[in-house]
Amino acid sequence: MKFRKYCALRRVMYFLWLKDIFVDIYAQLIYKPRLKTLQTTSSTNLLFFNSGHLGDALMMSYCFPEIKKKYPNSVIDVVCGEWCKFIFEKNPNVRNVIIQNHYMTNRSDISVLKKIINHFKTARLATKKLKKETYDFSIDVRYSGAVSHWILPFIKVKKSYGFGTRGYGGLLEKEFFLPDNLFHSYNMTATLLNEINVKTNVSEAVVYLPFQSKNLEKTEIKVVNLANSVVVFPESGDEIKMFDYDFWIKFCQEILEKVSYDLLLCGEKGFTETLFGKLQQKLPNFKNRIFFTGKISLLEVAILPQMGIAAVTLDSFPAHLCSIFCKTLVLSKKAMGYEFFPINNKETLLFHDHLPSLQLSLDRKGFSAHYIEDLDLILNDKNKIAEMVKFLAN
Repeated sequence: MKFRKYCALRRVMYFLWLKDIFVDIYAQLIYKPRLKTLQTTSSTNLLFFNSGHLGDALMMSYCFPEIKKKYPNSVIDVVCGEWCKFIFEKNPNVRNVIIQNHYMTNRSDISVLKKIINHFKTARLATKKLKKETYDFSIDVRYSGAVSHWILPFIKVKKSYGFGTRGYGGLLEKEFFLPDNLFHSYNMTATLLNEINVKTNVSEAVVYLPFQSKNLEKTEIKVVNLANSVVVFPESGDEIKMFDYDFWIKFCQEILEKVSYDLLLCGEKGFTETLFGKLQQKLPNFKNRIFFTGKISLLEVAILPQMGIAAVTLDSFPAHLCSIFCKTLVLSKKAMGYEFFPINNKETLLFHDHLPSLQLSLDRKGFSAHYIEDLDLILNDKNKIAEMVKFLAN
């Protein structure tokens, strides 16, 4: 039994350790000897697993062009949750998207029992599809939460790479663990890709979204001039990362008083709609400059930063998305800091409260990160307000 550095609470580590005893025995006696019988494929077939969310999926997709450079005739299939299908289904580098909704990362508004049932249902369907293929390599980029190594014995993959931090590492050709120092999530993916001789890193990654449309004619978005609007995303998948209504009212007032742009609020939860109503009530002089998208699709969300002048986001998918297309101000509250700093293409100003990331930033053009001890109080600092206004105005 090898020593493993698990990414889990102590009480969970014991369970992972016990489970891995049996996984290692099965892998050595049954699973790995069987891999030697697999036939070689005519092209390089790769299978990617990502049971995470939209930001994780978007970052993973940045490596696909690098793979195509190294292996021009390669085939890439992706296994992900249905919530991430949007990222991969229109990507020209991806052949098939196979859905497997892991119950640990399923944020649907259903009971845990229904999530578990859906987990096994989609796992059965995914396995049925994957059994038809033989893959040269599989790569699971997840190192925390839910990993997908457990599916490997049911499909045909010659060499699998991933992290042993959440169990099932014995099924991998080579398992990796997290470094002791702070790291960026994309560089962990790069570590795995190095095993198939694909070189990339967070400083050199070319960020993109594979579909870029500027046609909003068929949407429900009502805005006078989107090209003169700052798109504001006040929501996050984790409520602890969000600011309260008073914060946003004060923030929007500062922007509207000092910058000539309109504000377009975007969010799928009731929080944004309620905030829109409060802004209309509290800031009557600016009613004609504040807009709300209403409920829109992910494709429409992706269009907004392509057409807007700038964006304001939290530590969530919109931060990664918007920094591809427009100037982006990120307020990263109670997040993981450097590990998930958005990989930008356009100028990005990020304020965060992650003390271990105090001295860290991305070595990318136009990216700037600043530590604030308490982000809830950032609007009490006139210098910070001036910095944010200047950033959005120029």
